[in-house]
Amino acid sequence: MCARRTTTTAIVVVFLLALSGCASPERTGTSFCRQLARELPAIGQPIATTDEVTAMVGRYERLLERAPLSIEGDLAVLTELLSQASKVNATDTIAVQKLADATYAANQSSLRVRDWIKSTCAVDISTGLNIEPPRVAPTTTVVPVDGVTTTVPSK
Repeated sequence: MCARRTTTTAIVVVFLLALSGCASPERTGTSFCRQLARELPAIGQPIATTDEVTAMVGRYERLLERAPLSIEGDLAVLTELLSQASKVNATDTIAVQKLADATYAANQSSLRVRDWIKSTCAVDISTGLNIEPPRVAPTTTVVPVDGVTTTVPSK
């Protein structure tokens, strides 16, 4: 009876480990920034051909798999826009206009994603360049005459 329970437990553990290997990627800022680092510098490159658009769609899809909830919706809008651009017929003026309209409609999503990536990953996604992370003002400890210690930002 004990051997059967041990075997059953071992099978369950192996099954759970196998399932965890199939789990979707972690959706955290750190995971997203690591994936972004792998996709750079190609993200900041200009797009001129349909093959380059298709490659960019793949990059954004990989980022979308790791996007935290705070930017997932906005990044999905941009990913879909790139997907539409990869399929548009450049000679079809109506399709090109629809894509232009979708591009204008995606502007706010683009700005939110850009700002989130700048503040979280310290990367300017429009250029693919690392930027200086925000600086925190250094603090100074002041000991007043009455003996109470306080910490204030230095100027």
